[in-house]
Amino acid sequence: MMIRQALICMVALMSACLNSGTQNAVTPEDVKSLADGFYFRTNHGWQKLEVISMAGGGLKHAGKMLVPGLTPQYVWTFRGAESPVQIEDKRPTFCVVESPVLAGIAGRTDRDLLIIRFDKKKDHRELQTTNGGNMFTFKSGISKDRMPDITTKTISDGIFTITPNEDLKPDEYMVTFSALGTSGYDFGIK
Repeated sequence: MMIRQALICMVALMSACLNSGTQNAVTPEDVKSLADGFYFRTNHGWQKLEVISMAGGGLKHAGKMLVPGLTPQYVWTFRGAESPVQIEDKRPTFCVVESPVLAGIAGRTDRDLLIIRFDKKKDHRELQTTNGGNMFTFKSGISKDRMPDITTKTISDGIFTITPNEDLKPDEYMVTFSALGTSGYDFGIK
C-alpha cells in the first residue's frame, strides 16, 4: 500500500513539473488575442504594463563642473517611487505586441529591446544616462550594469518575447526599445 502511494505521489510530482515547463513556453496562440502593448506573463495569463516617460532631467553632482577635469552626471527622472506593477517572479517573461505599422520601423526589432534598472528614490526614480568621473573616463549612454542580459524571441512580425537570463534583483525596472531610456513600460520586482 505504501509503495502504491509513493508511486502516485511521484507521478503527480512529475506531471506538475512537466506542466510547469510547458506553461513557460510562449506560443503564437498565447498572444494572438493581445492588443498592441507590452505585457508580462502571470499564472492567469498576460497582464498589460503601463507606459512611463521621463518627467525631467538634469545634472547630478553639478559641483564637479567647478573642478577642472571632473564631470557631472546627467539623469532622467521618472514620477513615483514605484511602478504600479509589482512582479513576484524574479525572471518574468514579457511580450511586446506592436501595431503592424510599427513592425517595420528601424529601432523596433527584438535586437533593440532592453530591460533597464532605475535608481529608486523617496518620491521618484532616476536613470543615470552618463558615467565616468572625469573627462578621460566620461561616457554617455546607459551603463551596462543597469541592463541585465536578456533573451528575445520573435514570435511573428511585431510580436516579441523578452526574458532575463538571470534573476532580477528586487528593484524598479523598465522594458523599452529606447537605448536613451526616455520612455518605456515600468515594473518592479518584489
